[in-house]
Amino acid sequence: MCGSRFVGLSTAAMYGISIGAGLPALFLLICLAIYARKKVNDHAQIQQQNHVPDIPTTTIAQQLPVSVMGLDKLTIESYPITVLGESKRLPKPSDSTCAICLSEYKPNDTLRTIPECNHYFHSDCIDEWLQLNATCPVCRNLQESATPIPSSTSSNT
Repeated sequence: MCGSRFVGLSTAAMYGISIGAGLPALFLLICLAIYARKKVNDHAQIQQQNHVPDIPTTTIAQQLPVSVMGLDKLTIESYPITVLGESKRLPKPSDSTCAICLSEYKPNDTLRTIPECNHYFHSDCIDEWLQLNATCPVCRNLQESATPIPSSTSSNT
């Protein structure tokens, strides 16, 4: 016996063993390299996020986002009211349902109109809506009498 273990194997068998063992080993090395690179990138990204830049000694004023709250009661009450008759006829034929409560208008219902866009709603529904929001629930147009005020929430951006 010569000092080799593969003495009786043909050349094709030796190539087969080399490829059979070599390809999985190469695949494993590639996977380990990708994993190690990802870990290094993740670690670098965490360090970059935790890095606190030097802040100048001057004070930086934080701007609060501006949001619009609802309308005041006098403004809401100044919007026109319509009491529906038996015909339930409104200027816009598609206005047969309140977009807030989704109920169909009935005779003698009291409706309120938003002047800027002429959309109709049950007066109770739209009064409650406009106390919380200064926009029309249908077209989302901001009402002219709404004044923007700074929001009390702050963001950390």
